[in-house]
Amino acid sequence: MASTTEILSRAVAGLNALATVFLLVGIFRIKAGDRDGHGRAMKWAVLTSALFLAVYLASKVHLWVALGRTNITYAPDPASSWAALKGLYLLILIPHVILAIVVTPFVLRSVWLAKAGRFEEHKRLTRWVFPVWLYVSVTGVIVWAFMEFSGSLARAAS
Repeated sequence: MASTTEILSRAVAGLNALATVFLLVGIFRIKAGDRDGHGRAMKWAVLTSALFLAVYLASKVHLWVALGRTNITYAPDPASSWAALKGLYLLILIPHVILAIVVTPFVLRSVWLAKAGRFEEHKRLTRWVFPVWLYVSVTGVIVWAFMEFSGSLARAAS
Protein backbone atom coordinates (compact mmCIF):
# COMPACT_ATOMS: atom_id res chain seq x y z
CA MET A 1 0.00 0.00 0.00
CA ALA A 2 1.22 3.48 -0.83
CA SER A 3 2.29 5.79 1.96
CA THR A 4 0.69 9.17 2.62
CA THR A 5 3.85 10.78 1.20
CA GLU A 6 3.48 8.84 -2.05
CA ILE A 7 -0.26 9.51 -2.30
CA LEU A 8 0.19 13.25 -1.79
CA SER A 9 3.03 13.28 -4.31
CA ARG A 10 0.89 11.49 -6.88
CA ALA A 11 -1.99 13.89 -6.24
CA VAL A 12 0.33 16.86 -6.81
CA ALA A 13 1.56 15.32 -10.09
CA GLY A 14 -1.98 14.51 -11.18
CA LEU A 15 -3.13 18.06 -10.55
CA ASN A 16 -0.14 19.39 -12.49
CA ALA A 17 -1.02 17.08 -15.39
CA LEU A 18 -4.66 18.17 -15.26
CA ALA A 19 -3.63 21.84 -15.24
CA THR A 20 -1.51 21.11 -18.33
CA VAL A 21 -4.55 19.68 -20.11
CA PHE A 22 -6.68 22.73 -19.23
CA LEU A 23 -3.89 25.08 -20.36
CA LEU A 24 -3.64 23.30 -23.71
CA VAL A 25 -7.41 23.31 -24.18
CA GLY A 26 -7.40 27.02 -23.32
CA ILE A 27 -4.77 27.90 -25.91
CA PHE A 28 -6.48 25.81 -28.59
CA ARG A 29 -9.83 27.44 -27.79
CA ILE A 30 -8.51 31.00 -28.08
CA LYS A 31 -6.64 30.18 -31.29
CA ALA A 32 -9.95 28.87 -32.67
CA GLY A 33 -11.60 32.18 -31.74
CA ASP A 34 -13.66 30.69 -28.92
CA ARG A 35 -13.23 33.28 -26.17
CA ASP A 36 -15.87 31.68 -23.93
CA GLY A 37 -14.32 28.20 -24.26
CA HIS A 38 -10.91 29.73 -23.59
CA GLY A 39 -12.24 31.46 -20.47
CA ARG A 40 -13.78 28.25 -19.13
CA ALA A 41 -10.63 26.21 -19.76
CA MET A 42 -8.41 28.84 -18.18
CA LYS A 43 -10.74 29.12 -15.18
CA TRP A 44 -10.28 25.37 -14.65
CA ALA A 45 -6.51 25.70 -15.15
CA VAL A 46 -6.38 28.36 -12.43
CA LEU A 47 -8.62 26.37 -10.07
CA THR A 48 -6.63 23.18 -10.68
CA SER A 49 -3.38 25.05 -10.08
CA ALA A 50 -4.77 26.54 -6.86
CA LEU A 51 -5.81 23.07 -5.70
CA PHE A 52 -2.34 21.83 -6.68
CA LEU A 53 -0.80 24.51 -4.47
CA ALA A 54 -3.03 23.54 -1.53
CA VAL A 55 -2.15 19.84 -1.86
CA TYR A 56 1.54 20.67 -2.37
CA LEU A 57 1.56 22.73 0.83
CA ALA A 58 -0.30 19.93 2.63
CA SER A 59 2.38 17.50 1.46
CA LYS A 60 5.06 19.80 2.92
CA VAL A 61 3.20 19.95 6.23
CA HIS A 62 2.91 16.14 6.17
CA LEU A 63 6.64 15.79 5.55
CA TRP A 64 7.39 18.06 8.50
CA VAL A 65 4.88 16.58 10.93
CA ALA A 66 5.13 12.89 10.03
CA LEU A 67 8.73 12.58 8.90
CA GLY A 68 10.48 15.56 10.49
CA ARG A 69 11.84 16.77 7.16
CA THR A 70 11.14 19.66 4.85
CA ASN A 71 11.84 17.97 1.55
CA ILE A 72 12.50 14.70 -0.22
CA THR A 73 15.83 14.45 -1.97
CA TYR A 74 16.53 12.68 -5.23
CA ALA A 75 18.23 9.52 -3.95
CA PRO A 76 18.02 6.64 -6.39
CA ASP A 77 19.83 3.38 -5.78
CA PRO A 78 23.42 4.12 -6.87
CA ALA A 79 23.43 0.95 -8.99
CA SER A 80 20.30 1.96 -10.93
CA SER A 81 20.24 3.82 -14.23
CA TRP A 82 18.36 6.62 -12.44
CA ALA A 83 21.53 7.52 -10.52
CA ALA A 84 23.19 8.66 -13.76
CA LEU A 85 20.28 11.06 -14.38
CA LYS A 86 20.78 13.25 -11.30
CA GLY A 87 22.28 16.07 -13.39
CA LEU A 88 19.30 16.02 -15.75
CA TYR A 89 16.93 15.94 -12.77
CA LEU A 90 18.56 19.06 -11.31
CA LEU A 91 18.59 20.75 -14.71
CA ILE A 92 14.81 20.32 -14.82
CA LEU A 93 14.11 20.93 -11.12
CA ILE A 94 15.97 24.20 -10.58
CA PRO A 95 14.30 26.25 -13.36
CA HIS A 96 10.98 24.57 -12.50
CA VAL A 97 11.12 25.88 -8.92
CA ILE A 98 12.36 29.36 -9.86
CA LEU A 99 9.83 29.81 -12.66
CA ALA A 100 6.96 28.47 -10.54
CA ILE A 101 7.64 31.18 -7.98
CA VAL A 102 8.14 33.93 -10.56
CA VAL A 103 5.15 33.15 -12.79
CA THR A 104 2.48 32.93 -10.09
CA PRO A 105 1.82 36.66 -9.60
CA PHE A 106 1.81 37.15 -13.37
CA VAL A 107 -0.80 34.41 -13.79
CA LEU A 108 -2.96 36.22 -11.23
CA ARG A 109 -2.39 39.52 -13.04
CA SER A 110 -3.36 38.00 -16.40
CA VAL A 111 -6.56 36.60 -14.89
CA TRP A 112 -7.35 40.00 -13.40
CA LEU A 113 -6.75 41.72 -16.75
CA ALA A 114 -9.09 39.30 -18.54
CA LYS A 115 -11.78 39.70 -15.87
CA ALA A 116 -11.47 43.49 -16.17
CA GLY A 117 -11.96 43.24 -19.94
CA ARG A 118 -8.47 44.57 -20.64
CA PHE A 119 -7.86 41.99 -23.34
CA GLU A 120 -4.99 43.68 -25.18
CA GLU A 121 -2.96 43.94 -21.98
CA HIS A 122 -3.98 40.38 -21.10
CA LYS A 123 -2.82 39.18 -24.51
CA ARG A 124 0.53 40.98 -24.25
CA LEU A 125 1.20 39.55 -20.79
CA THR A 126 0.10 36.01 -21.56
CA ARG A 127 2.39 35.77 -24.58
CA TRP A 128 5.19 34.98 -22.15
CA VAL A 129 3.20 33.93 -19.05
CA PHE A 130 1.42 31.07 -20.83
CA PRO A 131 4.55 29.21 -22.02
CA VAL A 132 6.19 29.62 -18.62
CA TRP A 133 3.07 28.34 -16.81
CA LEU A 134 2.85 25.41 -19.24
CA TYR A 135 6.56 24.65 -18.73
CA VAL A 136 6.10 24.68 -14.94
CA SER A 137 3.08 22.35 -15.17
CA VAL A 138 4.81 19.87 -17.48
CA THR A 139 8.10 19.86 -15.60
CA GLY A 140 6.22 19.38 -12.34
CA VAL A 141 5.04 16.03 -13.67
CA ILE A 142 8.54 15.21 -14.92
CA VAL A 143 10.08 16.02 -11.52
CA TRP A 144 7.52 13.74 -9.86
CA ALA A 145 8.31 10.96 -12.39
CA PHE A 146 12.00 11.16 -11.50
CA MET A 147 11.19 10.89 -7.81
CA GLU A 148 8.61 8.13 -8.24
CA PHE A 149 10.42 5.88 -10.69
CA SER A 150 13.86 6.30 -9.14
CA GLY A 151 12.45 4.98 -5.86
CA SER A 152 13.28 8.21 -4.06
CA LEU A 153 9.67 8.69 -2.88
CA ALA A 154 9.30 5.17 -1.55
CA ARG A 155 12.66 5.37 0.27
CA ALA A 156 11.75 8.72 1.84
CA ALA A 157 8.41 7.42 3.04
CA SER A 158 9.78 4.27 4.67
